[in-house]
Amino acid sequence: MIRKLILIFLLILIPLLANAQERSWVIVRQPGLAIDFNDLIFVDKQNGWAVGKDGAIIHTSDGGKNWNIQKSNTKKEIHKLFFIDTQNGWAVGADGLVLNTNDGGQTWKTQPIGTQKWLFSVCFVNAQLGWVSGDGGAIFKTEDGGKTWHPLKSGVDDPFTEVKFINENVGWLVSGKGNIFHTRDGGKTWQLQPSDIASTFDGMFFINEKEGWIVGGLGTLLRTNDGGKTWEGMSEEQKRRTLPYGNGMPEPLDSVHFINPKDGLAVGDLGVILRTDDGGKTWKAVKSGTGTRLTQVQFISEKEAWAVGESGTILHSLDGGYTWTSPIRNDDLTDVDFVSEKEGWCVGHNALLLHTTNAGKDWQVHNTGSIFEFKGIKFASPKIGWITGTNNTLLGSTDGGMTWKQYPSRAGVGLYGVDFANATTGWVVGEVAYQGATILYTKDGGKNWAVQLPPVDVFSNLIGVDAVSPNEAWIVGFFGTIIHTNDAGANWVRQQSGVGENLESVFFVDNKTGFVVGNAGIILATTDGGQTWEERKSGTTNDLKSVVFINKKEGFIVGTKGTILKTMDGGTTWSSMDSGTEVDLYSICIAPGGTLYAVGKCGIILKY
Repeated sequence: MIRKLILIFLLILIPLLANAQERSWVIVRQPGLAIDFNDLIFVDKQNGWAVGKDGAIIHTSDGGKNWNIQKSNTKKEIHKLFFIDTQNGWAVGADGLVLNTNDGGQTWKTQPIGTQKWLFSVCFVNAQLGWVSGDGGAIFKTEDGGKTWHPLKSGVDDPFTEVKFINENVGWLVSGKGNIFHTRDGGKTWQLQPSDIASTFDGMFFINEKEGWIVGGLGTLLRTNDGGKTWEGMSEEQKRRTLPYGNGMPEPLDSVHFINPKDGLAVGDLGVILRTDDGGKTWKAVKSGTGTRLTQVQFISEKEAWAVGESGTILHSLDGGYTWTSPIRNDDLTDVDFVSEKEGWCVGHNALLLHTTNAGKDWQVHNTGSIFEFKGIKFASPKIGWITGTNNTLLGSTDGGMTWKQYPSRAGVGLYGVDFANATTGWVVGEVAYQGATILYTKDGGKNWAVQLPPVDVFSNLIGVDAVSPNEAWIVGFFGTIIHTNDAGANWVRQQSGVGENLESVFFVDNKTGFVVGNAGIILATTDGGQTWEERKSGTTNDLKSVVFINKKEGFIVGTKGTILKTMDGGTTWSSMDSGTEVDLYSICIAPGGTLYAVGKCGIILKY
């Protein structure tokens, strides 16, 4: 009888233990490439390269479907590259860096050039003859494929940002001081070509000896049809109609490229892409789908074009640059929320909004029309959702996230945390404004938002908010800030946290028991409704970004360097979990069925 009872007990226990062991963190969306790209070049429709910071070089041999990292053997920033064909290429960058490959990038070798100045541009007209330009008036020439380089006299100390040669004799230099130089003898002598533009010049392209274009700061976009003797730019009126403005000034442009004398593209800050079909007489802005800085653009045919930028941005067009898609979205994800066990949303940098309807197996990109960084997302109900972000971003949806519109927030600053106690009552917190830290409150489901005043001694950015009930909420922020209301925000009271670190997230299990996490491994706990806060040992000095509890006993925290902590005793002790990644994690949420999701740097998503 005893043996029979033991057998029954084991038959019950073993599946339970197996289920407990089976539950672990799984990466359901791999992190992308954390590269700030500076340059891009395709030599044909299949073979392309992109380069950027920390010695990054990536290559595609299948038309951009897949990109593979190539070893540059350097951590120096690579600024520009140039390929003659699929095998022979050069790259230049920080501290006089010159790299060369003769096998399509399988191996890159350093070529000494005799300078420690930053090199910004490289151009070859054949496998032997090329030029490199850089800081402090540096211009070098090689006639033996880079085995030896000799300096050319420029006569100035300008930072030469771009060098272009049409043939072995005719070429141009542009500089960060807004100067244009022209040579007709292979660079032995240079003549200044006046532009009458007080701006930096960052990019240049000549399609023949007569027709060329230059882009730069303050939305500069110049064109010449006489070899640079005269230059014509966009009028201020056209800039206002075409370009985004930041701080009252037009955003700078970084790159320009033409496939023929009529059709051209220019890219720059805030994800701007300009398209012309009349040789640059007029330009029209097209939607890029990103708010990140774009640094290079290239046509590879009249229909196909590519662009790259910061934060791993790679864009592709198949209709001549009028519409763009992103085959890879590597933007950081900052927040996550699930409305059901299968349907969830993530937000991130460069207005990235991801949506899943199959519990994280697949994620689709949704376009909200914004270009700014998203910081928070919360659905008050399956149909009503809210997104916060930089530049006063407060987006609302009333159709389950299918469409979003901007709501007036009256804050005028960046908005971060958002939470709702029910379908109608919620809070948004953000940066310091003229009245102090930003707190917005709604009691009608977001139709109207009222500004609430923090305590007078709170003058720091607020990051996280937890709406415990329609009357009670908690907010945390910089410099150890914790504030509390129990009258729907009519009054906010500062709590004594006892720490000075930035606090990132707050979660209350009930109206007495709550937890706050922050930088340097800070975990604070209260069991008396915030009257006192006690620091708990986290076992890490990594920054902790987000905390949730499934029930009164079981809780989770995520943080930088792939940190995930777990408690099974109500937060008294915390232990480290294997996350399977060293990528920074920024937010964690609980789906209605109990599944956990965490998101972070370079678009990583984990499921538990």
